[in-house]
Amino acid sequence: MHPDSCLMNKINNLPASPFLLTVLVLFIVSRLGYLNLPFYWDEAWSYGTAIFDMAGKDLAILPGDANPDLTRGHPLLFYFLSALWVKIFGANLAMVHIFPLLISTSFLVAAFILARSLFGNFVAMAAVLLLSLQSVFLAQSTQLLPEVMLALWTLLSAYAYFTKKWALFVLFSSLLILTKETGMVFLVTLFLDKIVLERYFADSHKESGYPLLRELAFMIIPVVIFVASLVIQKVRSGYYLYPEHLKLAITEPHEVVHRFLLFLYTLLFQHGRFVFFAISSIAFISLSCKSSVSRHSMHWLIFSALFITCYLAFASVNFFTTRYLLSVFPFFFIPGSWLITEFIRTKWLITTSFAALITLFSWCALKCNRNEQDTSLGYKNTVLLQKQAINHIEEMDCQNKPIYATFLMQYYMSIPKLGYLHHRDKPFLHVSNHTGITNDVYIFCSNEPDPIHAVISINKAYFLNERLESKGAWVEIYQKKNLTFDRVTK
Repeated sequence: MHPDSCLMNKINNLPASPFLLTVLVLFIVSRLGYLNLPFYWDEAWSYGTAIFDMAGKDLAILPGDANPDLTRGHPLLFYFLSALWVKIFGANLAMVHIFPLLISTSFLVAAFILARSLFGNFVAMAAVLLLSLQSVFLAQSTQLLPEVMLALWTLLSAYAYFTKKWALFVLFSSLLILTKETGMVFLVTLFLDKIVLERYFADSHKESGYPLLRELAFMIIPVVIFVASLVIQKVRSGYYLYPEHLKLAITEPHEVVHRFLLFLYTLLFQHGRFVFFAISSIAFISLSCKSSVSRHSMHWLIFSALFITCYLAFASVNFFTTRYLLSVFPFFFIPGSWLITEFIRTKWLITTSFAALITLFSWCALKCNRNEQDTSLGYKNTVLLQKQAINHIEEMDCQNKPIYATFLMQYYMSIPKLGYLHHRDKPFLHVSNHTGITNDVYIFCSNEPDPIHAVISINKAYFLNERLESKGAWVEIYQKKNLTFDRVTK
């Protein structure tokens, strides 16, 4: 046996708990500074408002029981669990954000369990480290959004499926589709695997007949639950899927292909992932030429590629944001980590390669990917800057004055629980994006481009009261001339 193979066997036999615990502790500590941030982007205007609304009323889990204008017709499991958390622990920002942090921590544990069950401890350790350093995951880990929970149920469903723990599969896959409709993409991939791939890649001839029908019967249960939820929604709300979401669907073939390639590029090449993809691809070609990939490993590689393809195809005809990639990240990093460790059999090369990848992803998370989107750690800078701007307007005592604000800023200024207001008992009562009225104050932000900004900036009836800027983000506040407030402004 090759000496490095002996080394890998020894590593795989080592207890993994100390390593995993260390990663989790470091991950949690790195997120503490984000717990007390106000809600931002979709977390604020969509999910946060819906969750606080449910927490203030009766908890709802069945379609039609919650306000559809806030829940956007989505399954209600995430809203239900989040609202339950708020009811128990309160609406304090830090306490609310501990909930998604716990989900994110569980996601890393689930990724480790799945990777270890497939490829052993070493691959599990490498994959979890690389996953934990993805900037989109780090940014989303403390935001009250459903994508990390969706990714968690996807991982646990995959683990139950490949280990044939069918009771657990029914549980986790049901939770998956009750979290978001996108979960059906993974179930469709599993059916394709069960009917086609598994039969081909089995080490021995796959049994047919009753064993296969029994497994398919378990797999159909979450589908039945999903269909039942759609029927209930149709009866109670008048539609199967939220009409506004259906209007966003893309049907033009050329645009679908273009979007698919764009999303594939985002997954494979952005934020340092191009290096990981390149090494993994070279490893796959080399191992395939040497016939060094077992049927079990090839099965997992093709299954992962199939799921990624199906997921991106689905996203190509729907609205897409980078955080949706969280569900496919494990199916990119787990097989890739295995390919690299199999391809590089020398101890110091393996260590050097993963150390370089860890350094690369850390740099991308901390320095490279620092934009204002909610999928970047740079969102913290924008949140604090916008909170400072809102607090400045509060000091102007114009809570009862007509104020023009961009879409997201309207929510930040009028809903105290989102965390932007210093005086939570005095929200702004007349904030809108209406230009047909005479507004006393206009507020513009760098993360929401608005054509009205250029008009107001040269309008002689207004002057620039304040401009706040930090690390590329900015907020400008315009005040109507000859306008007096209860407090004197500069």
